[in-house]
Amino acid sequence: MTDSDSGTGTGTSQRTQPAYTLIARPDEITHLVCCRDASWTRAFCGSEETEVNPAATVACAMCVERAEEMLPGCFANVPTLCPVDGNPCPDEHEIDLRIAREAE
Repeated sequence: MTDSDSGTGTGTSQRTQPAYTLIARPDEITHLVCCRDASWTRAFCGSEETEVNPAATVACAMCVERAEEMLPGCFANVPTLCPVDGNPCPDEHEIDLRIAREAE
């Protein structure tokens, strides 16, 4: 979703991806998605999501299990490796910038 807004050449932008609702619920279980995925709507466990909760401290156990099946030990690496393609995940700053661009 790094390309959520595309310039039209007229000084306006048009959203080409759905907007996400930014929430801050530290005690709520949150689902994991691939940071590089064009859409953050499908979590690793299959859940459909429209909210981004960067304050969460607990991840969905099914998402973690699925990610570990895809790439064992992916969360033990520094930096974290993407379970989808095995490459390093974007750093927190890049993820925060994407959230800022795409969340309502």
